Amino acid sequence: TFAHAGYNVALWDFAGHGSNPNSMPEERDENTLVADADAARTAAQANGFAVDRTAVLGHSMGSGMALSYGITHPETMATIAVSPVSRDVSPDLPRNLLLLAEGLDQRFVVNAEELLQQAGGQGGDPQDGTARQMEVIPGVEHITILFSSTAQQSARRWLDDTFGPQPGASDFTDRRMMWYLLGLVGTLLFFWSLSPLINSLDDGYEEEGMMTVGRRIGALLIGALGATGILYVLSSAGLNLNQLFGLLVGGYILVWFAVAGALSILLLGRLPVGFDRAAFFGSLMVFAALWVGLGLLGNYAWLPWLIIPKRLILWPLGVLLSLPWFIAVAQAVLPTAWWGRMLWWLGYTLILIGGLFLALRLNPELGFLVLILPVFPIVMGLHALAAGPYRWRVSFALGGALFVGWLVLAVFPLQ
Repeated sequence: TFAHAGYNVALWDFAGHGSNPNSMPEERDENTLVADADAARTAAQANGFAVDRTAVLGHSMGSGMALSYGITHPETMATIAVSPVSRDVSPDLPRNLLLLAEGLDQRFVVNAEELLQQAGGQGGDPQDGTARQMEVIPGVEHITILFSSTAQQSARRWLDDTFGPQPGASDFTDRRMMWYLLGLVGTLLFFWSLSPLINSLDDGYEEEGMMTVGRRIGALLIGALGATGILYVLSSAGLNLNQLFGLLVGGYILVWFAVAGALSILLLGRLPVGFDRAAFFGSLMVFAALWVGLGLLGNYAWLPWLIIPKRLILWPLGVLLSLPWFIAVAQAVLPTAWWGRMLWWLGYTLILIGGLFLALRLNPELGFLVLILPVFPIVMGLHALAAGPYRWRVSFALGGALFVGWLVLAVFPLQ
């Protein structure tokens, strides 16, 4: 949006994020985040970009960076904080402050209101750097505010008010998310079309029938609550679960999957068998559909997906730890009709979210979880869709573990 509006744009990965191999500092403060911004500015200047007329924008954790940067670098002409966190601002700094908060998350609205009050209230003149404004973007939450055309155009207008309209600027609406969703649907349909070929490899093995509904639900529920309880005891005993395997929160989630799945499997009393050619290639099809459709296409719209070697070497471990949960869910769900799978998707997703939400309440250090819990139903739903044409429990379980292991390593910061 800014590039089409005629602005030079520099983006970067914070330490521990995306392709940045440097670990995220254990003690994060304003200075460590601003240091990454300074590095980006230096790199931009080294590549021939003028940096004497600069604005800064950040979202969530990045909003704290943006606010701190605008204060410590008073030459910054405009600061835009999206989903703002708390910082000590003043009527003088940052200059030309725009606060954008999501209407579906009151916490950030409250933060924005407090910041606006500290900054002297609504008003001011962008030409002398005193402008202050807060906008609540309706119908969006912490992630979707980034893709809101309302938020994007508000930010662009703020830059135009500060710097004036730029030469060569054009009106632009970012529709990449729409094309991304169409690409995701097309990818799923493509891999579904390959299922008859995979199913033809079936060696004729018949899997065991299903247990009672009560036993299956109970096993998953007790497994989820048991994992949360066990990890809480370990955390209380001094084990730093928040930074397992060098991942902020991500290591905890992987271990939670392992413990919850193992407990559930014990209660269910059996493992999936019949690992034949069809089940194996079915696993690869489930993984490929999700890796390409949700992940690789997302790399060009919103999600850093192509993980660096420092993350990649942890992938086998991530798959191994994720696998027990997906084995347990496969035992509970399959085989059943499509409408039954939809009901089970709702059931095991609620159990998963409930177990992790309880973990968050017991261990506030896992606070990052609250921002991503809404994503779990989508991920689990897409996994269920990708596995739909394959009736083998192994395909459901291994395909899900391969994908979620990768997803955790792509998303969570290196600590």
